[in-house]
Amino acid sequence: MNNTSTNNCFIFSWQEIVELTTNYTTYRKPNTNETFYAQIGALTVLGTIDDYDLDYQCPPVGYNGVGPGCSTQSDTHLVVLHINTLDNKLYSIDVILSGSPFPSPNTLVDNQPPFGRARHVFDPAIPVQSTGYLKVCKNGYSNRCPNANISAHKLPNPLPSNTGYGIFGIQAANFVTNAVWIMDDINQLLIVTAGTTYYYFNASGFYQYNYGSNTCTWLSACNYRCEAYNYNSRFLDYAGEWIVTKKWGIQNMQPVAVQAWIGTAIDAAGIFPIIMYVDNATGHYIGLDKLDAKPAAKIGALYWYIAHDDTKIGESIPKFHPSVVDAGCTNLLSDWTGINNCEAIMTSKNIPKIILLLFIAYLPMV
Repeated sequence: MNNTSTNNCFIFSWQEIVELTTNYTTYRKPNTNETFYAQIGALTVLGTIDDYDLDYQCPPVGYNGVGPGCSTQSDTHLVVLHINTLDNKLYSIDVILSGSPFPSPNTLVDNQPPFGRARHVFDPAIPVQSTGYLKVCKNGYSNRCPNANISAHKLPNPLPSNTGYGIFGIQAANFVTNAVWIMDDINQLLIVTAGTTYYYFNASGFYQYNYGSNTCTWLSACNYRCEAYNYNSRFLDYAGEWIVTKKWGIQNMQPVAVQAWIGTAIDAAGIFPIIMYVDNATGHYIGLDKLDAKPAAKIGALYWYIAHDDTKIGESIPKFHPSVVDAGCTNLLSDWTGINNCEAIMTSKNIPKIILLLFIAYLPMV
């Protein structure tokens, strides 16, 4: 069809879909065993449906702690395309909602707009083409909404404290490096690394340390809660249970069952659309695919934690190196954590162990 905008239609360019989408994740649906590429992209889309254009808009600086740096272009949709690996057909498109008109964060409701995703589902699926246009039009009312029971799935807030070791990668730069995530919610501490850059969050703000230049900077724009608590159902919609079979940047990956969530992340890096992955068995956060807001070839980045487990409160963060003391950010670890090692050990999870040790210590000698 020609590239002419009409009422109640969206018009995509097939050529742009082919050129401006990136595949970081391949997954299998457990109920059908069909395998899909989850391709992410910033696409130019014309038209409106019911006066909604779904164009991505950057929030004002300071909105729920968001910093500067977000920029996009007009008539841009940020999307996840679900393309079958066998027949190369497009089965659905998730459009990530920007949150506009950006109501006060304390009025946001779990699993409700303005954040999350909108969906186009194609039945039958559409063969991917290299040229021409895809026109998606409203045609009456559908009662096949996949999220009719919006309370059926909800991210825990906060996520369970966990530790992950894996990679950070940028496909456009053919760049892969190591990454770490250590979350200690009891003490409001978080360590995130990407190669030689380290982020140390506490309840007040965070240190950013660069190993290459040996520089450490304190920033108060985003703290532990800003970084960790915005991964919740106010900003992300449940996308289903996936068996992730491949991740770009990882060799010989073992399939893993996950809950996939699609929406927006707001943290120290700013605001950016994501597919987020939570281990289906443990609830641990194990990675995300990030989208860039401007159309470009091979956009985005990924975090993926291959090995993960519960964070050992009072041990995992103090034992991590380089610590804030190793990095020269502060003289004492307790100045950053706000606790000493003894206090870190005295947590609710460890109290039964401590009672047992005290009991043994005071057993009468025989």
